[in-house]
Amino acid sequence: MDVQLMIKLYISIFMICSPCSAIPAFLSLTDGRSVAQRKRVGIVASLAVACILIGVAWIGDAVMKFFGIRLATFQIAGGIILFLLALSMLHGETSKMKHSPEEMEDYLKESVEIVPLAIPLMAGPGAISTVIVAAGDYPSVVDHVYLTICLGFVALSLWFCLFFATSLERKLGKTGLKLVNRIGGLIIAVIAVDIISKGIGELFPGLLR
Repeated sequence: MDVQLMIKLYISIFMICSPCSAIPAFLSLTDGRSVAQRKRVGIVASLAVACILIGVAWIGDAVMKFFGIRLATFQIAGGIILFLLALSMLHGETSKMKHSPEEMEDYLKESVEIVPLAIPLMAGPGAISTVIVAAGDYPSVVDHVYLTICLGFVALSLWFCLFFATSLERKLGKTGLKLVNRIGGLIIAVIAVDIISKGIGELFPGLLR
């Protein structure tokens, strides 16, 4: 695996992780939290993406074969989770400020870093399948090390995007944020339907005809 291939993999996996969709989702899921809490969510989510993708690169294919898990079933499950998130964003169900103090305290304790922010929104079926294919095409230990470095840069870039998401929110204001939130929800809904349709097509190839 040479440098050119590493750059190509980095760009493709980073785009598949959909940072443009992750930013409005991140702002929606962390609405009402402090800047420090949002930074923590961004760091944990990025680390989770790194762990998930790097783990998939080394043992993903073996684990899925061991448990008899097909990528198509993973696509459908991940797509459903994304679609539910998209519906919430499209309906504007993002603000927790109208809730009681007790409800707000419970909300702030919820963990959104892993699900749905890290998986399936960023480290989704597309990214996982891409990593599995790349690991299969370059099976040597040295190639896996290079792939690990590449995935580390992907996670770092995603953290960079989430880090500046709060600044973007301040510049846009409430009205602009609502617009971005709904556009992001629409984009996520489209991605979710595409993921689900691919999974269904893999499970039931006869439907494609």
